[in-house]
Amino acid sequence: MNYKKSIIYSALSLGLTISGVAQSPQYSLNGLGRSIISNNNLSGASVKDAAATQKANISGYNLFDLQTNLDVDSVFNAVAVFRTRSPFGTSFGSKTDFEFRQFSMGGNVNGLKYQLGDIRVELTPYTVFNADLAGTRFESDLFSERREILEYENFNDGNTWLLQGVSGQYAWNLGEESGLGLYAFTTRTASTNELSTPDRLLSGGRLEYALDKHITFGLNEVSLYDIAIEFAGFDYNNNVVTGDFTYNRETEGALVGFKAEFGGSSYSYTDIDNDSTESYSDMTMDVDFDYTLKNSGLKLGLDFRRVGATFASPTAQSRRYVSSANPMLFSEVKGSVRGQQYFDQFTSEEVYNNSISASLMAFNQYYNNLNPYGNATPNRMVFGLNAETDTSISTLEAGLAVDYGMEILGEGGTDLRKFMVVTGGTNFHLGNLMGTDRLIDANVGVRSENTSRSGAADVSLSSMLFDFGLAGEIAKKVDLLGGVKYFAASGNEFIANRDGFNLVTSFTSYTVDVNELIYSVGARVRFSKKQVFSLNYNMASFTDNNITESQLNIGQLFFNFTGKF
Repeated sequence: MNYKKSIIYSALSLGLTISGVAQSPQYSLNGLGRSIISNNNLSGASVKDAAATQKANISGYNLFDLQTNLDVDSVFNAVAVFRTRSPFGTSFGSKTDFEFRQFSMGGNVNGLKYQLGDIRVELTPYTVFNADLAGTRFESDLFSERREILEYENFNDGNTWLLQGVSGQYAWNLGEESGLGLYAFTTRTASTNELSTPDRLLSGGRLEYALDKHITFGLNEVSLYDIAIEFAGFDYNNNVVTGDFTYNRETEGALVGFKAEFGGSSYSYTDIDNDSTESYSDMTMDVDFDYTLKNSGLKLGLDFRRVGATFASPTAQSRRYVSSANPMLFSEVKGSVRGQQYFDQFTSEEVYNNSISASLMAFNQYYNNLNPYGNATPNRMVFGLNAETDTSISTLEAGLAVDYGMEILGEGGTDLRKFMVVTGGTNFHLGNLMGTDRLIDANVGVRSENTSRSGAADVSLSSMLFDFGLAGEIAKKVDLLGGVKYFAASGNEFIANRDGFNLVTSFTSYTVDVNELIYSVGARVRFSKKQVFSLNYNMASFTDNNITESQLNIGQLFFNFTGKF
């Protein structure tokens, strides 16, 4: 039946072929150029006498992405991004890579919008969603701008996944304020070897009905499945179906918002060679309530979610960050893999992920234990309270969120883990407060997480992330920047070891006592909104307090020029 499903979704996605092409096509060009150079050094007690360890290097690259756009009225359009990339220290043409980075075609035929090739897909946090990394939300521009480079290189844009396939959408106007919309897509996430490994397709869609400007109903379906071939050794099938309801209303003094999503998943994996099948299903629910006081600019929120222990939704649970990836910068220390530090999460391109994983990816518990797979993290029941300013306040951005969670089923025993996460911070726009057009910002942010469990297999794990940043425009479009991050984690936990069916089979206990101080200072020149030059120095100092003489320091002078057109 899977092949029938792919045909149906593809037909819904494409809808029809273009029968004619209008004349006078329009061409346009845009793109991005970037030059990065970093001067890196390694020091600290852990490498003091390590003669065979590389302790300094210079790296970087130059790249140019040229995007060509073809528009034939609105019926047909095509976008192709051609990339030229050369590592730092080589002449033009030497070790230079030429590739098509992205390609897509699409258009609008009688109201039917279609797209083929590289398409961006996003539905809901429980169906298709690329969840953000855990953080304070209030970090220095020095860190956020580095993170933007990594996300661009790994095709991370908002909460979408960039996939290869076909999509289509159509809307019907049913009245002055009501309407019906249909969206469908089919993509391929893995290709066949034409022998024992089948094609793996991802198909899904959304049916949305707007009753009026206040009330909306939605139905979502996503399937990740294999297309059977004669000698396949396995057959995988995962389906997720959810329904959602949204209500928004504006009163004289407030904005009221309510959203709920309910649904379930079904998982099936057949080992054809051994004639065995593993299957299970589970449910999820999420309820959010928001209340914005218009006069005060304050937004209050209350949310609750329950995600079953075996709820499986790969396109919502795939992680943006790969905790097991080894960074290329000083990848070996004294003949052993260096392993990741917090510094690598926003400086190393190779630790990011841009693909869908059918199995739950490993994660580092002391960075984020409550929701490592976003809101779709299985085996969680979470209550949340939050407050934040809205965009009506020009001098201040602030937010505070408190999340209390617990397991639904105990992992490794009957006792349940409990989680408490507090995230908050503020960004003061001092320039606006002082009545000047110059950029003067100061920000501070904190994320504190605690995991606990009593009983025979007790757990006590705590972590804290602190952010501080300053930005001051000393001359027109010339900024001085500073930033500090401090991360610390201590306690004990158990790593759940899972089999190929995502089921827990055993546990590995560990203790941790680490801290990392990162500071950065630099300057930035904003030639225009699209052209920026920056130069900054970063120092990351990592210490594992369970190991003597473990201090490891990474110093980095970082140069970046980015120009868009």
